[in-house]
This record gives sequence, C-alpha cells and structure tokens, in this order.
Amino acid sequence: MASTLETCANTAARPASPAAGDTVYQEDTKQIIVWDGSAWKVYDSDGAAYLDSDITGLSPYVWLDAANEDFYTDSGKGTPANGDGNRIGCWADRSGNGLDFVETSPGSQPNVFKQIGPNNNTGVIYDADRLKYTGSASTEFASENMVLFMAMRIGQVHNQYIWNQGGSGTRIRTLETSGTFALNVLGFGGVTNTNGASGSCTTTYDSKISTQTNLFAFRTNSSANTLEVFLDGGSANASTTAPSSAGRFFPDGQIVDVFDDTAAEAPFILYDMIVFNSSLSDANMDTVYNYLSLKYGLSLIHISEPTRPERIGDGGVWVEK
Repeated sequence: MASTLETCANTAARPASPAAGDTVYQEDTKQIIVWDGSAWKVYDSDGAAYLDSDITGLSPYVWLDAANEDFYTDSGKGTPANGDGNRIGCWADRSGNGLDFVETSPGSQPNVFKQIGPNNNTGVIYDADRLKYTGSASTEFASENMVLFMAMRIGQVHNQYIWNQGGSGTRIRTLETSGTFALNVLGFGGVTNTNGASGSCTTTYDSKISTQTNLFAFRTNSSANTLEVFLDGGSANASTTAPSSAGRFFPDGQIVDVFDDTAAEAPFILYDMIVFNSSLSDANMDTVYNYLSLKYGLSLIHISEPTRPERIGDGGVWVEK
C-alpha cells in the first residue's frame, strides 16, 4: 500500500485527508505520527509509543487532551486558540460526547503552555483561572461507579479547588498543614457539606510534586464499596464507603469548575483529564496509566502491584523494581 512521509508544523497542519499508513513528523512536538485508517497514532522521537486507541477503546465519557490542541477562543469553536500563550475560551471534549469546557470571561481564561518537560508536551496553565461545564439531564450519571484521571502539575496551595461541582461543593482540592501537602477527594454523593461527604479520601504527597508532572486518579466501585485514590500509579488511599447511588456526576443544572483558583497563588498545569462513567478494572486502569506515563515520560508501577517500590531521585517518580 502506498503511503507518504511529510513534515508538518503542528496539529492543525496535519494532512486533512490521510490514507492508512501516511506518516508525518510534527515539528512543534518532535513526534512521529501515523494514520492507521481511523485515527492518528503518536510516537515519541525516541521510539516509545503511546496509542490513542488505548483510550478510545475504553469509551471515555469526557476527554480533555491538551496534546490534541482542541482549544478555541469561544464556545462556538470558530477560532482556534492553540498558539503558545493563547487564552482558552473553550477546551473541546474529544470523547465525541460534546462535553466541552468553556469560560467566557477573558480575565478568567487559562492559557496554552507549550514545550513542557522532556517530551515537549502541551498543557493548559491555570492561575486564578477556570474552565466550566454546565450539566444537563442528558449528561448526568450515577457517581457510584466512575473513574477520573488527571495528568497535571499541582501547585503548593492551601485549599485550591481542582474540581468544584456546583451544589455538591468542592469535590477535589489541595490541602496544606505545617508543610504537609495533600489531595482531598470527597464523595460525589450530592452532599453540600464539603467536610462531611461520604467516601472522603486524603492522600499526602511530597512538596516536590509541584515541580513535576503527576498522574492522579480516583475510582468508585459500588460492588467493592470503595472510593480509591491513586497517585502516580499504585493504590495511595481508599475509603470503605463509596458515594451513594443518589449522587450524580455532571449533574443537571450544576456548574462544574476545573481548577477553580480564586486567587493568583501558584500555577497549575493540566495536560489530560479523562472521565469514565463506569468503574474500570485494575487492568484497564493500568492501560490508562501506561498511556499517560509514555505520553509524559514517566515510569510507574501498576495499580495491581501489592506494594510500592522506594522513591528515587529528585524527580519523585516511581520505577519498576
């Protein structure tokens, strides 16, 4: 089968009508990208592959992917905003379900941030900024079985809202007490008291976390009656009380804020946010973690591993032993 090899400047410059086997070298990300007949498959310049099909094959409910550069100046998605430093009025959902996150106020819009880290990744940088989605009757689903992944760099800030869900209050936030930093995840159970939510988990982390890319996830499982928090692979914390079946995610009429930073304190960077409306198995959790770790140049243990290896170096990533 005939194929072509081309060079393109960025995502927008990829061939509009590729044939299976067509390959491009993308200059801004320094990646080799191959069209498999239905989607672009991305390879880092060192030959380490991460396949978007690993994620699409699991049918995510929402997928905000900075590498895809689906950024626009407004919710109508008429004008791209994928240049370095551009303000983002809309970050389009690539899951196909149309849950685009928007912000109409220029003063509250985050910025595109490029060439980050060893893999020259693109991210979205927040500092007193947010992106929002307003739920509807067609978007909400029961929160008793779901998974949320984030690839992000977390600032050292007390009570930074990472996920704020309308009438359900702050669902994910950072905490700091006497120099100890933590991620606090509260059950998405429809309660308004942020300190008394069903299924609360708090995971402490090293202060070096703010200087590196980290992978974070939480999973609810009604069968096992757990709310589990994972940080950089491996089980970090778990509650024996899962959010109740009455709880909703992307609830009707409620505004969801991502990185609702009310003060310019410490920049946060979001690379990927992937939501599933089911409780994934350990093997499928590992599939997503493996995809993200290759994408961002991290080395992780599997979630199914019984214990963590020791932490090494200032990079603070976990490695296979």
